[in-house]
Amino acid sequence: MITKYKLTVVLIFTLSTLGFAQNRKPDYVFKLGTINYFMNLSKGNAKAQNDTLFYNLYRNGSTKRIAKEIKHIVNRNTGDTLQAGYYVVLEKTISFFQTFKAKKTTQRVYTQNVNGLLSVKSGVLTIDPPKMPIPPMAPAADNTGYPEQVDIPAEFPGGMARARQFIGNNLEYPKKAIDAEIEGTVQAKFTIELDGSISNIEIVRSLGYGCDEEVIRVIKRMPKWAPAKRDGKAVKSYITMPISFNLN
Repeated sequence: MITKYKLTVVLIFTLSTLGFAQNRKPDYVFKLGTINYFMNLSKGNAKAQNDTLFYNLYRNGSTKRIAKEIKHIVNRNTGDTLQAGYYVVLEKTISFFQTFKAKKTTQRVYTQNVNGLLSVKSGVLTIDPPKMPIPPMAPAADNTGYPEQVDIPAEFPGGMARARQFIGNNLEYPKKAIDAEIEGTVQAKFTIELDGSISNIEIVRSLGYGCDEEVIRVIKRMPKWAPAKRDGKAVKSYITMPISFNLN
C-alpha cells in the first residue's frame, strides 16, 4: 500500500505518489493544460567534489527526456550550497529558477504550444521592487540591534510564493516522524544578513523526531535573499517561518 504524505509551509504542498513510466515512482507530477508530465531526480557523479542533484522532465507515456535541470549543487566538504534550483508550474508553462552565490537568479521557461510541444527560453530574473505599501517588521525580540522598522522587508528571489515552492520541493518527512505518526509545526527564526545570506537559524517551536533538523537543513540550502532596506540602505533583519508536517 502506498502512503501519501503532505508537507506544508504556511500553505499546503502535496507530494504525489502516482506511478508512471520507467518502472519507478515519479518524484513530482503535474499538468500543463490537459497533458500530464512528471519529473524524476537523479544524482551527479558520486566521486565529484560537489554533490549535484538534477530534475529530469518527461511527458507521461514517453521515455524521452525533455529537460535536465539542476536542483542543487552542494560542496561535499563544507556543506555550502553553490547553486540552488526550484521550479514553478503555471497553466501552460514550467519555469526552472537557478540561484547562485555570486550571480543573479536565472530562469528557463518551457512553454507549451497549441500542438502540446514545449519550447524553451532562458534569461536572467529581475526581481521588481514591491509596488504596494508593506507593513513594518516587528521589533527584534532578542536585542540584536536590528531596526524596529524597515521600508522594504527581506525577500526570497521571486517572492514568498517561490520560497514556499522551494521548501516544498526540498523538504522531506523524517522517517522517525512518519513511524511515530508525528504531525505539527516547526517554527524557525533566522537572520537575513546585509548580503542576503542566512545566519543564526533558531528553532523557536520544536516538533522533534528529526523535523527540526530537516527544517534547518532546508533553510541552510536556501539561496540568498534580497536584504531588507531602510532609508535606501541594506539592513539586517530576521524572518520567522512556520513549516508544518502533516500525514495523510
